[in-house]
Amino acid sequence: MEKFLSPEEVQKVCELAQSSYRPKEIVGLKNQIEGEIHAAELNYSVTGVIDHERIQRIVSMKLELDGLYVKWARGIIS
Repeated sequence: MEKFLSPEEVQKVCELAQSSYRPKEIVGLKNQIEGEIHAAELNYSVTGVIDHERIQRIVSMKLELDGLYVKWARGIIS
C-alpha cells in the first residue's frame, strides 16, 4: 500500500473537496463517526470518564475515512 498520494492525486483531492458531492460510503462513515463522537461526549458529560475504547474506534473510523477519500481520488469509488 502506498503511503503518499502523487501530486496529481493531491490535486484531484483538492478539486473533489470543493464539490458538495460525497460518495455514499464517505457520507455513511462520516455519519457513523459523528454519532460515535456524540455518544462519547454524552458519556463523558454524564460519567466524567473517558471511554478509551470508543475513542480508539473513532480514530480507526477516521483513518478508514481517509482511505475512502484516497479511493475516491483514485476513482475506485464514486
